[in-house]
Amino acid sequence: MRKNLLITSLILALSANSVFAKELVESPADLEKTFNETFYEAPFSPLPQVEVKSGNQTKPVRGMPLFKTVRIKITNHFRKRDYENYQKQLEQENAQFEQFEESESQEIDSKEKKVNYKESQEVKDTSKKDEQVSVKKEEKSKDTLELEGGVKEQATSKNVILDADNLDFDEKTSDITATGSPVLTFPQQNVSLKADKLVYNQESNILKAFGNVEVLRDGKTIYGDFMQINMNEESALLDNMTTREGFMTIRARKSEMVGDKIILHDGKFASDEHYIFNLQTRMIGGNNFNNMIIDDEDRSSITNEVGDTAIHVKAKDIFINAKRDHDVITLKKAQINYGSRELFTWPSITAHTNKKHEYFEANYPEFGSRGKLGMFAGPGFVFDTPLQGGSTVKVLPILNNKSGLGFGGMLKYRSATNYTDLAYGSSADVFIMRGKQFLDDKLFFQYGANSYMEEWFFGPRMPKYSAELIYADKTVVPSTIKEGLDLNFAHRFGVGYMQNNDANRHGENIAPADIGTMRTRYMAEISQSLFKYNDRENLRFLDLALVMQGSAALYGTGDTQFVGRIGPRVHTQYKYWMQDVGFFATAYQDNTPIAMYDMYRYGHASVYLREALRVHKYVTLAWSGTLTLTGDSPNGDMFQENSFIIALGPDDFKINFGYDWVRQQTYFSFVIAMDTKGSSIEFDKMEIKNPDRLARSDKKEVELNVYETENQVTSEKKTPKKMMYAEVIEIEDPDREQI
Repeated sequence: MRKNLLITSLILALSANSVFAKELVESPADLEKTFNETFYEAPFSPLPQVEVKSGNQTKPVRGMPLFKTVRIKITNHFRKRDYENYQKQLEQENAQFEQFEESESQEIDSKEKKVNYKESQEVKDTSKKDEQVSVKKEEKSKDTLELEGGVKEQATSKNVILDADNLDFDEKTSDITATGSPVLTFPQQNVSLKADKLVYNQESNILKAFGNVEVLRDGKTIYGDFMQINMNEESALLDNMTTREGFMTIRARKSEMVGDKIILHDGKFASDEHYIFNLQTRMIGGNNFNNMIIDDEDRSSITNEVGDTAIHVKAKDIFINAKRDHDVITLKKAQINYGSRELFTWPSITAHTNKKHEYFEANYPEFGSRGKLGMFAGPGFVFDTPLQGGSTVKVLPILNNKSGLGFGGMLKYRSATNYTDLAYGSSADVFIMRGKQFLDDKLFFQYGANSYMEEWFFGPRMPKYSAELIYADKTVVPSTIKEGLDLNFAHRFGVGYMQNNDANRHGENIAPADIGTMRTRYMAEISQSLFKYNDRENLRFLDLALVMQGSAALYGTGDTQFVGRIGPRVHTQYKYWMQDVGFFATAYQDNTPIAMYDMYRYGHASVYLREALRVHKYVTLAWSGTLTLTGDSPNGDMFQENSFIIALGPDDFKINFGYDWVRQQTYFSFVIAMDTKGSSIEFDKMEIKNPDRLARSDKKEVELNVYETENQVTSEKKTPKKMMYAEVIEIEDPDREQI
């Protein structure tokens, strides 16, 4: 919740979606990947992906798609069946072993057997008596509350447990006063209450806590000076509340709980620790090429230039509604300050997110540019939907300018596993769509209309319409030829329907063909590192690799396309000049019937370059190009890719400008690495509805079951092994009785 509030304040200040960016460009493919992700027509605001560090790898956090959920359930079914069959087999073996033991024991003296039998019966009788005593004690303990200091009190009806050194009862006031480190526990709610003194009035059914109040729940502690709990109305009041969540400290003069709401008055969220948010806007484009490896001494910061850069938000009201599938955060009359400077005041802004906070949308305006749509701008309105466990739809009426001023609209659908963007502009009279649905960890469905689609090493391509199911995977074989020299293998299989582009966007000498067909294509890449050199102290890096790529496609018309290429690739950094250079010798047979969309455009010999140069601590230049060396490209031009980016500003706040000559598109974006220390959010009143649902879903989390089925390799009697598995967890009922 606190993280989302801080992100919301950043949205207010920047009017842009934020994603967690990678920290460093340090592998040979990173720079190329950066340009590929930047210089194709990105969706209006793509699905923000939160990334977490796991060892030395960075992995995206994404919700579980329906296909994966079904796959896990089917796998669990067969695993359970196999485990049950194994258990039956084990029981049969145990029965046979018991028969063998019985036959062997026939030679044992009958008297000794009787003695053993008698002793075993005595043990059983003793065990039964102990069990009966244990049951009685357990039944008694259910009805009796034991207090520290030898005091006992009946408390079954209240379902609470009190530990205290001293307990006093006042017959006149009906007050029960507990002192001496009193601790009151509510087992059903998993809540503990500590204070210097606890006073409970039997007649009013009101509990009061005085001095150094601590409320502990689920490992989190809330502090206060005084607390009052009305058991009849299920309401609570806490004065001078203080708690901590991650890097944020939350304070409020008064907090109260009434029914399904928590209300905080005169409060403040403040960050008093260093916590870096790596953020980048993606409204029109975006890149992180500027994150080359640089010395800490040479890093520049906006704080050094303009002073205090902490963001301070002062809101009159904050409303948080924890719905079944969504968390909705609304700020009313929010004043945004950047350091000591007042930026603006926003009447109202609402951010929507799912329960895992994997993405969010907010009702701020957007502007940008699309190839066929032209420039656009318009306000945004967000609505929750019941689809895909917490999805949202954002509607934007827009003005667009392609061949004159026009109007139209956009629709953005977002969930943890899907993004879909739709748009229409009357100025260009064109419909645009782009989307991706994740079906499993390595399986996704991408679809679009009049938008550039990702085609891996073929470069971004624009069909008129397309819908494709894609399986993509990659693996690393470490130290294949020498320690530290790895082999990387990646492949991709896709099948779908494509409609040829109806416009010649590359100036190629080919006739237009209005044709649509199925396409099945397999692509693969093998990259073997040959030599590595790493001198971080002097900022010198070299990585030489041999790369082989291949593609084979079969179309519904019976036509085929085959491409195979091989060549060296080198990634270098010398001081603040970083580059990727590669050469490919290519053999291909291209009979694609949808040539405007997916014909091979790089010729029999080509070279690609990705260059980045930090010319000043506030200026970084980058250029990307692919050149055909044999003059056999379809349009006869040497440059098949040609784009540049200029990044201005310090390292923690860069403004990027770029242009792609091939796709004739302009790019503009922010890249921000903000230290949250000193930032704050102040409010007159904050209201949280359904607090137990906040960041919690009532849906089941499905995980693979794990069954232990190894046989015991001993002559002793076999016993069925314990079944070990990750259970399906039911989230607690948010409507149950609370303090």
